[in-house]
Amino acid sequence: MSARALFPKGKEPRYAFEVLIKMLPEAVLSFSSDGITLKALDPTKTTLFDLRFNATALEDYFVEEETKVGLIFTTIKDVIKRVGATEKLELYVDKERNRFSLYIYPKRGKDVGLIRRFSFPIVQVVEEEIPELAVSFDASFEIDSDVLDDTLSMVAGVSDWVQITVAPEKVSFRGVGEGGKASETELGFDSESVFNISAEEPVSGKYTVEMLRDISSKMKSISKRVKVEVSTGKPIRLTYEFTTGTFIAVVAPRVD
Repeated sequence: MSARALFPKGKEPRYAFEVLIKMLPEAVLSFSSDGITLKALDPTKTTLFDLRFNATALEDYFVEEETKVGLIFTTIKDVIKRVGATEKLELYVDKERNRFSLYIYPKRGKDVGLIRRFSFPIVQVVEEEIPELAVSFDASFEIDSDVLDDTLSMVAGVSDWVQITVAPEKVSFRGVGEGGKASETELGFDSESVFNISAEEPVSGKYTVEMLRDISSKMKSISKRVKVEVSTGKPIRLTYEFTTGTFIAVVAPRVD
């Protein structure tokens, strides 16, 4: 055995992986003494993903040495969606046999109920060198994850882009489509769903709404709140924290 990780809540890796499955053809999962990490750019080079599972937050974790596992996401797509909301998920890497396995079993443990095991050969995937992101953000806020997804869904009903504006006293989401159809939502300090607005002056960015929804529609299931950081004409950064780790997505601005 080279590495073993037991997630007390299998739905956390499930929904994080479901975002990546839709966006990436493949990626490298790295196991170290600190935990499990994945960092990758989507094929269009417009979205950066940074996923981390902390070793100290896992129910059980063991790694003999730093281990990298190449994942072809189409091979695990049907397996990962089988993980139930209350089930545990175990990742197991056997470098000697060149196998990567997933075990799904009940909340009470391996000794109770049905155990499902899925195993795949470890593949060689080219790990792209991704430098640290040198982007500063002029404004930020936190928002209820369900509210963000609902707001983006409303915009997606009329437009393929969303303009997010952060002002010192409010946050707005706006989209305009064919025939003048428009959707606009404003949330201020008195809102029960927006928190910690930080902006010295209004800051605005325009983004492809489908890209943001592909992330928000999954991550809302495991993270109650998301931090949003923006700057005019620059990428947007979404940070979702959950029990076992952090999921960060940096999405480039839309260029019309």
